[in-house]
Amino acid sequence: MGFAVIGDELSHFQSLGSGPRAHQRNGQTEMRTASNSTLYSYWNAVRGKRIAPKRFEIEPSQISEVLSETFILEFIEPSQFRYRLAGTRVGEQFKQELRGTNFVDSWQESDRFGLQRQLMSVRKLGAVIQILMEGCALNDQRAMFEVLILPLQHNSDEISRFLGAFVAIDPPPWLGDIEIGEFRMVETELTYPADDYIGLGAYPDLGESVEPPILSNLRTARVVRNQRRQFRVYDGGLSPRGKN
Repeated sequence: MGFAVIGDELSHFQSLGSGPRAHQRNGQTEMRTASNSTLYSYWNAVRGKRIAPKRFEIEPSQISEVLSETFILEFIEPSQFRYRLAGTRVGEQFKQELRGTNFVDSWQESDRFGLQRQLMSVRKLGAVIQILMEGCALNDQRAMFEVLILPLQHNSDEISRFLGAFVAIDPPPWLGDIEIGEFRMVETELTYPADDYIGLGAYPDLGESVEPPILSNLRTARVVRNQRRQFRVYDGGLSPRGKN
């Protein structure tokens, strides 16, 4: 027995455009790209058993091979996550200067609300976001990217910085020649590497008018694709968080 979560049909599941929110089991984070695998492994090693590493603990020299694909976001308010830094390859691929702009604004309108909620899960719960993203060029050509967003603590124990990366998947030859004007979510997943820190049984108050993430107790899923839509079917129904 299973049930399907389809963004456009189940609004109470807080859909994310055409790709639904999906949660993996804690600690099981796999990347599509080598660059993001390198970045995640470094971040996780620095993090240790904490919810997130400190911003000043991230040494650019330790991730020099992927540095040009990375970016740093700063939390301003729930609808604004501002680029503080963006690597050279990021700007070249999109043909845009992103520094100082709002990360959320680049995404298609139907994705923005769900993206804000997921970013608040990173901020309040130490979640890690992986997004399979379609970049839409001004001439309507498309390129696929894997986007990774990782939490960072800044000055205090509060997560207000975010280490991320845009990594092209099989980059087309035109990438870097034509401006990419809009981002679209195809698939998105959250993991909680610091679940032991958060504790099972209750989430902390997210505050800032953001509800706790849903479906976090669901541990297995199969991906179903239908033309350009994608959703996940979770087996076994709902059960209280922390129980099998």
